[in-house]
Amino acid sequence: MDFVKRLNETLHTGSDWARAYNVKGDIDFTNARGVCKLRTHTDELIIESECKIDDTRLIVEIKGTESLSIDRKLTRCKYDVFLITEERTIKLVMGNMSIVHDVSMH
Repeated sequence: MDFVKRLNETLHTGSDWARAYNVKGDIDFTNARGVCKLRTHTDELIIESECKIDDTRLIVEIKGTESLSIDRKLTRCKYDVFLITEERTIKLVMGNMSIVHDVSMH
């Protein structure tokens, strides 16, 4: 049985946000890819991260320059992280994300 980790995060616009997720188990990483999207609570896409596979790790990154495009009215959203292989799609992480636009709060 797969369990999705629930984890709340904070994104500071203008700063890079990156996470590395170690994936354990009998998984073939050949041609695998990752997907991480931030969405409003009404499911509108805010931003999609860059994802890279490094051995058995999925590295997820949102560049600070890209996060500056997030509407300043948005202060909370939801996100999820998937590992997609040829055999299956695995949801690794999901949660809420606070978005901090004020540089003095970084």
